[in-house]
Amino acid sequence: MKERNDMNMTVEVWIRNWQRTYRSYIKESTFATYSVAIENHILPYFGKRQIKDIRHDDNQEFILFLSQKRKKNGAGYLAFKTIKDIMALWLGILEKAEQKGYIRLGKRQYQYPVSGTDRAHGAGGNCLTLQEEYEIIKCLKKQKSLKSLGIALALATGMRIGEICALQWDCIDLSRGVVHVKQTLQRIYTKENGTGKSKVIVTAPKSFHSDRYIPLPEKYLLLLKKHQAEPDAYLLTGSKDKFIEPRTLREYYNRLMESNGTKYVTFHGLRHTFATRMVETGCDYKTISELLGHADINTTFRTYVHSDMDKKRQFVEKAGNIIEMG
Repeated sequence: MKERNDMNMTVEVWIRNWQRTYRSYIKESTFATYSVAIENHILPYFGKRQIKDIRHDDNQEFILFLSQKRKKNGAGYLAFKTIKDIMALWLGILEKAEQKGYIRLGKRQYQYPVSGTDRAHGAGGNCLTLQEEYEIIKCLKKQKSLKSLGIALALATGMRIGEICALQWDCIDLSRGVVHVKQTLQRIYTKENGTGKSKVIVTAPKSFHSDRYIPLPEKYLLLLKKHQAEPDAYLLTGSKDKFIEPRTLREYYNRLMESNGTKYVTFHGLRHTFATRMVETGCDYKTISELLGHADINTTFRTYVHSDMDKKRQFVEKAGNIIEMG
């Protein structure tokens, strides 16, 4: 039987216990992401409540609260994915409490409001058409910066921004024409007991399946040979002692797109674009999934594959031609 003090445990006390117990089992970058969500969202809302009193309706109200909550800098609301990620963490924490007998949560089906912005992105708003991709390539060709080469590689390979920033020359095999994605670079933010700090780390990629080999187009091999440096030098700097972190590359990309007047998609939208081009060439989904480093083909299909309106019109017209109208 649980001690009385245990049964009156607050959410904050349980979360601190959870953090101490599971920190060693979680990647440093993942734990950092968890800690920010805990300090910025979960504890301010639930912290003083007793863990045994949390119910399904409380969690549904929390989702509504998050959907109406503005970002700290006031620039817009939390994204749908951010809310889902916060809830996945919170429900995981509650599940551990349930296993210990501190809570009986009951049903776990929740509804998530989706904003108009999220709907637009889900419909392919963060993906370039073929013509728009040509415009960006033309813009990148005018630049002499290694950062522009990194952006072009993102379009050509579907690599994530952290993977591009972590890319060193020993990962690029020009004789075989492949790039080995084996690490990612990111700045992680941790926040515990109200104190925040950050640092840059280079780690293994996002998951086991993200460690992969990607073929490089012939024209990129010729370009890369012109810039080849020492094996331990970073591609984006040509130096082994200096790297460029994702936020710096993202800011460079944003400025370049704005100055060129090119249609804006996020840097991650280049990854969406790569997947969509692969589909349009007739590539099978399993191959696309492996190129993107996904463990699940459904993730590839649901999240990254979009068709533009001209392509949809072609298929609709083709289907409509089957019927001869009198």
